[in-house]
Formats: sequence, C-alpha cells, structure tokens
Amino acid sequence: MSRQLSSFPTALLPRFPGLRFQQAELDNQTLIVQLRTEQVDALCPQCGNSSSAVHSRYTRMPADLPWGGYAVRFILHVRKFFCRISSCRQRIFTERLPSVVRPLARKTVRLSDILQMIAFAVGGEAGARLTQRLGMATSPATLIRMMRQSSVPAHSTPRVLGVDDWAKRKGANYGTILVDLETHRVVDLLPDRDAETFQAWLEARPGVEIISRDRGERYTTGGKAGAPDALHIADRWHLIHNWAEVVERIMRRHHSLLRQVKRTKTLPNDTPAVNLLPPKRVNRRRLYVDARREQVQRNRFEQWTTIRERHAKGATLKDISRDLHLHYRTVMKYAHATECPHMKAHPRRRRLVAAYEPYLRARWVEGCRNGAQLYREIQTHGFHGTRPLVSMFVAQLRRDEGLSLPWLPKLAKQEPITPRAAGNLFLMRASKRSDEDTTILKEIRSLHAELEHVFHLSERFTQMVRDQLAAAFDEWMSSAHASSVREVRQFARNFRNDEAAIRAALEHPWSQGQVEGQVHRLKLVKRSMYGRANFDLLRLRVMHAA
Repeated sequence: MSRQLSSFPTALLPRFPGLRFQQAELDNQTLIVQLRTEQVDALCPQCGNSSSAVHSRYTRMPADLPWGGYAVRFILHVRKFFCRISSCRQRIFTERLPSVVRPLARKTVRLSDILQMIAFAVGGEAGARLTQRLGMATSPATLIRMMRQSSVPAHSTPRVLGVDDWAKRKGANYGTILVDLETHRVVDLLPDRDAETFQAWLEARPGVEIISRDRGERYTTGGKAGAPDALHIADRWHLIHNWAEVVERIMRRHHSLLRQVKRTKTLPNDTPAVNLLPPKRVNRRRLYVDARREQVQRNRFEQWTTIRERHAKGATLKDISRDLHLHYRTVMKYAHATECPHMKAHPRRRRLVAAYEPYLRARWVEGCRNGAQLYREIQTHGFHGTRPLVSMFVAQLRRDEGLSLPWLPKLAKQEPITPRAAGNLFLMRASKRSDEDTTILKEIRSLHAELEHVFHLSERFTQMVRDQLAAAFDEWMSSAHASSVREVRQFARNFRNDEAAIRAALEHPWSQGQVEGQVHRLKLVKRSMYGRANFDLLRLRVMHAA
C-alpha cells in the first residue's frame, strides 16, 4: 500500500544536474522518488549535435542507494528527441543522464559503483549476503557480472619488479604474480609460469630496471630475454632454503650416526604416563598396518640394495630409473644413501578422551575406581565418545598403579633427532639456540669430520647472506669448491650459474618478502570465491583490491 509524502526533505537528495524533484511516496519498504528533466535540448549520442525536437516521453525506474532504512527507487520522466542532421544514422535518440544512470541500466551510477566495490572487496556470494543486509539486495551472479564488465586498472611500468609463482591447483597448474616492490601493489597476474610469457610481458613494458626473483630457471631465462639490461636479484630467503636442503641431504647420509643423538621431548601436563609405554595392539587393523609397513620397508631395502649394486658397477642413474620404473630423484637418493631410508611413521591421533584425562586422573586419586561412574561424569561435561574409550583409559590407570609409575608434573621421553631437525640446528642463529640445542649440536658435530666441516661452512654462509657480506662471497665459494663433501661442491657449481644475481642479493636491500605477502593475499581471495575463481575474475579482484 503506497502513501504519498506531503513533506519531503529535498535537501537530502543528491544534486543531479538537470533534474527537478516532483514528489515522493512510500510503498511498503520502498521509497519512490519522482524526478523530471529540465533540459531544453539534448545531445545526439551518434553525431554529438544538439536537438530540441521532442519525439515522445517515457519513464525509467532505476534503483538507488537505500535511505533511512528504506530501499529507494527513482522514477525519471525523460524524453526522446529527433536528430535533425540528415547525415546522422541516429534518427531518434533518448535523453542521456550520465551523472545519474547509464544507458539501459537499472541502477543509478552511484549504486552500481558501491555494488562493484563490495563485489571486489568480498566476492559474489559474501557480497550478496552483505547487500541484502544493507538494503541493496542483488544476486551473486549480478555482482560477478559487474566485476567482469569492469576494466583492468592500469599501472605504470614498475622500476623494481618482484616475480613469483602461485598455485592455481597445487602440483598441477601455476600462474605468475608480478609486484611493484616500491609501491607494494600487484602489477599483473599471468596465466602460467612459462619463460616465454614472462618475456613477452617484459618486452611489452620496457623500463624495468631491477627484477627480484627466486632461483627458478623459468624466471631467470624469461627475465634476461625480456629485459636484458635489468639487474637480477636472487631472494636471500631462498638462498638459505637451498642451503638447508643441501645440509639435510648430508644429514640423511649420516642417518645411522644421528640416531645416537637423543633429544628430550617434554610432554604437557595433561599427557598420561601411558604414552611412555609401547602402543597397545587392540585390533586386527593395527596388526595389518604394522605388517604392511614392515613389508614396504623390506621392498624398499631390496630396491636400495639393487640400486647401490648397479650404481657401483657403473650403471647410470637414468638407466636404473628407466629399468626399475622409479623416479630419477628416488634413484639418486638411494644411490647416495649409505643406509636404507626408513618410512616416517604417521603421528598418532589425539584421542577423544584426551581432553578429559586430567579430570579422570584427579578423580582416580580421590578414590573413584568405577569406570561407568567416571563415564557418566564426563558425559555431563560434554564428552561425546563411547564408554569403552573410558574403560580402556581406566584399565591403563590400573596398570600404571600396579607398576608404581608416578604422575609427574611434566613427563619426558627420549627421541632420536631427525636429519631435518639436525639441519635446522646448523642454520639456527646462535642467539636463538637453547642450552639443550647447543649440547645436541656439539654431539652432532663430533659424530663425523664431514659434519664438523659442513657446520663451519653453514655458519659462514648464513652470516654472509643474513648480514649481506658481499666481500665474503668469493672466499666462501673457494672453500665450497674445495670441499670434500660432494653435495657442497655441487651446490657451489649451481651458484656459479646465477652468480650475478646472488652477488646482487648481498649488495641490494630488495627481497621477495612483499611478493610472498601478495601471494598469501591472492590465495585468500581465491579460496573465498566458492569455486568461481576463474583466472580472469581472480585477476580483476586481486588488481582492483591492490
């Protein structure tokens, strides 16, 4: 039911040139405002000449921004005109109101702009829910269409360009992100990470002076071909990461020695003493899993033995890989491993009853020995597991009590250090190592002369990269080339292929930190698009929000 408003604060209406307010009325929750044009003539959109010959009149009803909790709709009384220019193909044209509403549009310009901003900020689905609450209800498809109809924002060619890849689908499809490191803005997204695509982009936009990148071959080749005069800078984090991989490979060769080094693992207060005992075999599936793991390890040992024997007789790694139908990297790892690699055990799942174990232990100490009673008590506290879970834990408490195992404030157990953890100790800053880390590090260094040698090289390398000591580069490279460790020599040879970019990394402040942050933001945008993150739409959202 509509109700005409006798008095309306016209001063609160937006000032549209050429329009005059007539009246306003309320129809349910919609405010309808009638406006009439006051222009004497209009310009022909085809030839641009003015005409005052009115052909007819009609109304347009575009939606506008909500006002005072009401949805707003304009009724615009506009006209059609004759074009009197005989050479013009447009015989009849409609009156244009570019500051109010676009041709054929059903929303005002300012409402369309606001909806487009919401779409770019939060996406189609979330944007539709937000506009519903704001009184500007529209569909997700409309918001997505508005984004696709917009143009890509133009950016000037950056002087300092950061380039990195990002995963459309991890392990399958990748794209490229380009970031202006001076303004911290995304310049463009490329649909792949091929060298030719990157080269074509650089050739179309001359003026890039510095390119910051990782040490990937694609961006190295494409960058040098597309901007031959640009200075390439390798990212310092990737340099240390490359060295960490080398140290870990060396540690894996000495895996049998590393098992002699034990690290004390402190368990939290709520961890029961049962974790110190061997895992209990409670079902057939556990037995099957253990048997399967043993069989896999036996097969791995046979492959390792075969690869080592054939490699010792002079067979190449490629031939072994082809004959045994194994990946080249697997064959290379087995050929250089002094002992058979072991399969890493999966971490144990946290049990449903674990969160209630402190309460159960406290009740046990108080004298409650009834498993059914304890089950009923924790049920009232939100436990959704079954009674046998509680009964198994109570049975374990009885066994612990029979063995006189004290429940200490903190429990600890000894675990052999892993190759990755040992490598991390080599790369860790001395100021961040705890007393236990320092002790373990001394034990590792004393296991083999190679490890002591690699430790000193690692200390010098990390200090050189972190403190950007360009003067120490030649000395470190000479030591690496003369090293008795095969992995270190190979690492130094690979460094020679990209020596100019590595030297620049030690002399200039630019890095990939800003690029990695933009990749993180891109992933958040992609995952918020509910399966509609096509490349063209994702590119628009990322670049408009930059």
